[in-house]
Amino acid sequence: MFLLKPHVTGPEGQITTPDIVVDCLLVEGKRQPLGLLTHSCWQEVGADASSRPAYALMALGGGALILPALVISNGLVIAARAAWRLSNLDDHVGEVTLNGVPLADIELPSDLVAAAGGAGDALPRGYMLVRTMQAEATEVTLADPALRRELSNTVHLQLLDADRWGDARPRPRYSVGPTQKEVPHFI
Repeated sequence: MFLLKPHVTGPEGQITTPDIVVDCLLVEGKRQPLGLLTHSCWQEVGADASSRPAYALMALGGGALILPALVISNGLVIAARAAWRLSNLDDHVGEVTLNGVPLADIELPSDLVAAAGGAGDALPRGYMLVRTMQAEATEVTLADPALRRELSNTVHLQLLDADRWGDARPRPRYSVGPTQKEVPHFI
């Protein structure tokens, strides 16, 4: 299980932070291991890695939440810690944009919910559904033009073989704890 603690912003700006257990992760309709779900926005990747912006729907007692996410080509799903209630977008959800593209042109949340066996904005308990775009990006923005607000998720990808220290890497050291004997020092 994965414990998600998003900051849910209401239409009037009020924020709640529920604890939500995710026990079923579906990316593009296919079940994925929960070990691939994270909040960590700093990721080490290989040189051939790519990332796609996405939106995620998450089950909650009062109706589903929608939040920005990013899917890396190794399968990792990085979920934002900010969300909106899907029910607050009902009358204009097709106008909400993901990196400038209306959700109506990608796939409406209601279609994702129905495909997962839910109805309206109610998902099966513990589900998180992820729908990606084909474009590549490391920043994801959900924008609500009707209520003039945005949610974003920026992910920093670092190459595995990059040495962040360069020539400034410190020499190795060791420390000696309390002892009754004389300890020879070699540095």
